[in-house]
Amino acid sequence: MTIIRIMAAAFALSMGMAFASGAAAAQLQCKHSASEYAQVIRHFESEAAKARALADRNPLYEADVGYYTSALAAARACHRTVGPIATASR
Repeated sequence: MTIIRIMAAAFALSMGMAFASGAAAAQLQCKHSASEYAQVIRHFESEAAKARALADRNPLYEADVGYYTSALAAARACHRTVGPIATASR
């Protein structure tokens, strides 16, 4: 019963982060280059994969999955925003 509560709380938290990331995307402050965002995306993709593997074994790691998913979405949004500027200026 406790596991079900933990899973329900983790699911609610991840859904809340999904909706919050959409609102936060409108206020992104992208201050780095496209190559730096590409490195961050690669890093967060690997960390998200590790967190998902841990969450499969222990639901307490669902919050980590939500964090990495949110950070990855923000980095991708900035990469899309900064990317065309960097290639157009060359």
